[in-house]
Amino acid sequence: MTRRGPKGKPPELKLVAGTDQPCRRRERIVAPLDGDVIRPAWLKGRAAKIWADKVAAYEARGQAIVGCESALAQYCALEATLIDQFTKRLTPPTSQINAYRSFASEFFDTPASQIGAPNNKPKAGKFSGNGQRPTPVPASNGGGDA
Repeated sequence: MTRRGPKGKPPELKLVAGTDQPCRRRERIVAPLDGDVIRPAWLKGRAAKIWADKVAAYEARGQAIVGCESALAQYCALEATLIDQFTKRLTPPTSQINAYRSFASEFFDTPASQIGAPNNKPKAGKFSGNGQRPTPVPASNGGGDA
């Protein structure tokens, strides 16, 4: 699932707004993988056309979808259903719209979902030593100058 709260902003927007903090910077996490995508046989009509468009877009940006064909097929079928409902001037149920939004986020089809947390986290924070036991002081030689 996606993280809770408002969607993150791209680093470019944070730089413009002056709110960029390198320790909180998020990076793109879509990485290409090898393999062939196979469309499920049950996907027909408008959903199959949407499938072809999405697969072409994902391949163009180097996004791996091999192994996720079933979820992608459900995403495309749901999008086709929503388009049919909108063209018939029907209001789709909120649950369908929320499911579509979840799929869009999972497949990185929204700008905010294409940004992830960086892997270069600092080892320890500025105050990481707080609350720690002090290190023992070595015993002295009796207190006099020798």
